Amino acid sequence: MPIFIIKKKYHTKQMADSRKYIIGGNWKSNGSVDFVRQQCTEVLNHINFDHHHVEVVVAPVYIHIASAKAMLNGNVHVAAQNVSATKNGAFTGEVSAEQIKDFGVNWTIVGHSERRTLYGETNEIVAHKVTRAQEAGLNAILCIGEQLA
Repeated sequence: MPIFIIKKKYHTKQMADSRKYIIGGNWKSNGSVDFVRQQCTEVLNHINFDHHHVEVVVAPVYIHIASAKAMLNGNVHVAAQNVSATKNGAFTGEVSAEQIKDFGVNWTIVGHSERRTLYGETNEIVAHKVTRAQEAGLNAILCIGEQLA
């Protein structure tokens, strides 16, 4: 599972003193019910970190978000692996930023390399998804061009 570490940026000196590292794991299209249960209850709920300096986020597949949220003890946040470029409507298979936020998820990941290469998502589409996420009040983790090779 890919792990990403980014530093959250703030705009004022007061906030700069409280910068946090964000450590995240994207589960990609992996995981079963048993895997989610084991990762949440036996691994993630037992990690120790300073909440003032680190925020931990995991991104299970959509069908496991509810289970992960229910099993995690609050130390770890849950993210959606993607967000639709559209709002609510007749867009079968899409999950809108409003729906993600309504479900109590505050994070999404956009710009995955495989979405760019396999599904043709351009920088413009990714930028639009980031905008949609931010308009809905989501934190967006932007992937910028990593390839396995």
